[in-house]
Amino acid sequence: MSTVLWGSSAQADPAFEVSWPVDLAIAGASIATGTTLHLLREELVSDRCWPNCDATRVNAFDATTLGTHSEPANQAGNVLVAATVTLAPAVGLFAALGSGDDDRWLHFAEDTLIVAETLGLSILVHQMVTFASQRPRPYAYAQHIDPTLGGEANTYLSFYSGHTANAFAAATATSYLFTRRHPGSPWIGAVWAFSHSLAVLQGYSRVASGYHYWSDVLVGAVMGSGIGLVVPVLHGSEGRELAWTVAPVPTSAGMTLGVVGSY
Repeated sequence: MSTVLWGSSAQADPAFEVSWPVDLAIAGASIATGTTLHLLREELVSDRCWPNCDATRVNAFDATTLGTHSEPANQAGNVLVAATVTLAPAVGLFAALGSGDDDRWLHFAEDTLIVAETLGLSILVHQMVTFASQRPRPYAYAQHIDPTLGGEANTYLSFYSGHTANAFAAATATSYLFTRRHPGSPWIGAVWAFSHSLAVLQGYSRVASGYHYWSDVLVGAVMGSGIGLVVPVLHGSEGRELAWTVAPVPTSAGMTLGVVGSY
């Protein structure tokens, strides 16, 4: 049972199953692969258009951000994503300290690993998509930027916003895990609101900095939230009740194989 600090856990479903070797391997491999792709960006980015990037290729929704560049806003975004990611173990730690559950430290370790795995997969998916798309950032359309910046590979990795995806992934996973661990807690709403407020501010900072378009941030928020929800769910009781099978799936072109989940 939890103390008054977090509310009663009598209705909690604490059964998040973690396979330490498997989940550590997934988290580590995802982070390592995503980081390796990022480190190889100078070799992987092929088309660098500054100072002659074609603004007519940018849709009207995103065109309002063209030419924007603010390093202070960029640094603010870095701080905000770090704060959102750091919030995950902080919430788990304070939840453990406020709980009378005998397994509270085990749950803290499990939740930390689940969030790490969530972030690893978010990083990996983002890196794969951003290198596949190689979209110039809004500041690539500014004539006044440092030529060195205009020629950097990072200038052509706009879609989608990895900072935003990681912030929303961490916020969603943290909030979901806290809700499941402490369903009677009066702090549930505050955890969801505070963590996602940080993520929203972080997303806005990416647009204000000129590092991302509105669509980059929106897609990043959706992708991050999706991964941040799916990974913990698959570790929980509802995820374990799903039976995954490979079966024929009809398409407009005929039949193909797909992965089908059922209860």
